[in-house]
Amino acid sequence: MAPAAADPTHDADEDGRTFNPHSPRANYALYPLDQLLYCDECDGIRCPKCVSEEVVNWYCPSCLFEVPSSAVRGDGNRCARNCYQCPECTASLAVTAVPHASRGDDGDGGKYLKPDAGAKGEERYLLQCLYCDWSTLDVGLVFHRPTKMTEQLAKHRKARIANATASSDSPHLQHEDDFQKLQAFYQEQLTESSDAHGGGGGGGYGNSPYGSPANLQRIISLYGGLSADALKKSREKAQPMREARSADEGLTTYPPSISAASDEDPDTTIISRLRNLSWDETASPTQRLTHPLNTPARFKSHLWPIATRLRTRKGKRCKTCRQFVSRPDREVSRLKYKIRMPASQHIPRLLFRPLYPPTIPSAVGPGAILAGKPDFRLKAEDLQPAPPLAQGITQQYVLTVKNPIFEPVKINLATPAVTPGKVGSRVTILCPSFTVGPAGDVWDEALSSTTAGTATTASTAGDGSRKGDSSQQSGAGGGGREAAMASLTGKGSSSTATGGGGVAGDEKPQPEAGKVWDRTRNSTSIILEITPGFLDATA
Repeated sequence: MAPAAADPTHDADEDGRTFNPHSPRANYALYPLDQLLYCDECDGIRCPKCVSEEVVNWYCPSCLFEVPSSAVRGDGNRCARNCYQCPECTASLAVTAVPHASRGDDGDGGKYLKPDAGAKGEERYLLQCLYCDWSTLDVGLVFHRPTKMTEQLAKHRKARIANATASSDSPHLQHEDDFQKLQAFYQEQLTESSDAHGGGGGGGYGNSPYGSPANLQRIISLYGGLSADALKKSREKAQPMREARSADEGLTTYPPSISAASDEDPDTTIISRLRNLSWDETASPTQRLTHPLNTPARFKSHLWPIATRLRTRKGKRCKTCRQFVSRPDREVSRLKYKIRMPASQHIPRLLFRPLYPPTIPSAVGPGAILAGKPDFRLKAEDLQPAPPLAQGITQQYVLTVKNPIFEPVKINLATPAVTPGKVGSRVTILCPSFTVGPAGDVWDEALSSTTAGTATTASTAGDGSRKGDSSQQSGAGGGGREAAMASLTGKGSSSTATGGGGVAGDEKPQPEAGKVWDRTRNSTSIILEITPGFLDATA
């Protein structure tokens, strides 16, 4: 017997193991930082697999009406009000009042012309799409009231089904009756299967833990012997569940067309229409699968309006402590969260970039200024490609760690001497241990930098080279603005950002072991050296 770990779908043994980034399944276990949540009760990160979703409420996206859960269980996940979608373009349908319209000269009673201004008749209503100009007149539906559209559509549907069933030789099953018969059939199959497996059925226990056949068999084996009938049934081989075979069990074959005339054969009508109509007049599979009522439709003239599907707002609980890590507001009109703990506000953020990215040859003027400021690259042409990795050539990268919390964080990094995998590479961390400062108020930091810059300018301006009070104030203000901008963007001056300490000319500073490369208010940058390994030519 193979061990459980050999099963690719078995995850029980992997929960307690250390995460291996080189595993073939690692790509399916990693999530972006913006999709991770944080549980402050367990003090751990929670991915979508570590949380359980819970429906907070149901609502209609068109009318923003909150639907109770009991109504959803009874009526389904469709809006029961006047919210409908176009079956052709899925846009919202609007209720339009149309006076008693005149008939066409050709005698076609299903086609309406412009409303008669002088007609004194009862007003009729229809559902019209304001995007593609589809309306219920295309399927011959006119309503007498502007409200309770669902009830009126159900009456029209039952009338057409009754006419189609009366003119057809085979009985026609409605969707609800079909579903009820299928449900009863499969419930009987499940009961027989549980009796064959377990000895005991347990359907009367509901959600009780004793309702499971395996639990009942375990209890009977502990506290008493099995009867002869139960022992014989337990030894019998369980029969697989079969499918429905007849209309009484819920099997639905090709249904008759509800748009054919009472004296016409539905199949003959469909074949004759296929010969005369184009491909664009037939219903696509997507249109037929939007709603169960449109499944038997073959042409666009058979498509019925689609009731708007309800949406849900879900809260997320931690599977360990059952605490909410994300919970939206119950008010449909509000987009805020009552509880939301993203992981980006509790764990450090890592940024990785080349130490000296390649320069763009065409970058002159403003483009050359953006070469050293990656935060201000707003256009695609300003982005610079990363240098390609070459075998045996060491390249240096900058790893920046940003701290989102209001306390300093001690970071310890480690890497194996040679990375595992097909190509063994060497990764050297020049400063494996460092501290990242706390995250404070951005404007407080900017104001403090402005004050410090003003004081420094005033102290250095008293050497006899003053050109007047106006120039001194201008210089002090300029230095304060530069310091404030440097603090807001997280970048220091040119000498501080490069870590060179005032290197003149085009000479590039060299990183040193044991020293950080750059440090700002709540971020620290260090240098990594990566030496790619050599590919095995015999592989």
